[in-house]
Amino acid sequence: MKKSSIEQIEYELTTFIRRAVYLDTSDRKIGHLERAPYLLLRELDEVGATRVKELAASFKLDISTLSRQAAALEERKLITRSSDPTDRRVSLLMITEKGKEALEKDKKLRIERYESMLQGWSEEDKETFGILISRMNDVFIE
Repeated sequence: MKKSSIEQIEYELTTFIRRAVYLDTSDRKIGHLERAPYLLLRELDEVGATRVKELAASFKLDISTLSRQAAALEERKLITRSSDPTDRRVSLLMITEKGKEALEKDKKLRIERYESMLQGWSEEDKETFGILISRMNDVFIE
């Protein structure tokens, strides 16, 4: 029996997520950053200094979870925390130079892995997949 397109998408996304998590946690893991710290550093590198509450909302996490992740990165000197000049009661998180270096090393390794995995794909297919997966990510947070 032929699967509906939605059934196929559900199955493939579930499988994709499982395999991606496996790669991040197996002996085939690359780099030194786990997925959560990597994503947090990527976000701070792209958007700059950001409030904890905004980051938590962006990642669909509660503030306490994001605060724990941030504290671990602060301890490793990968991010810093400062007061928001518009409201001194609020903290802003910023990536440090050490954080940028760690991020760039891991990002390079991750990109190399995906380049290797997708080497048989045409540039058009990779572009289309990037657009479609971006649209899917947007739908998840609507």
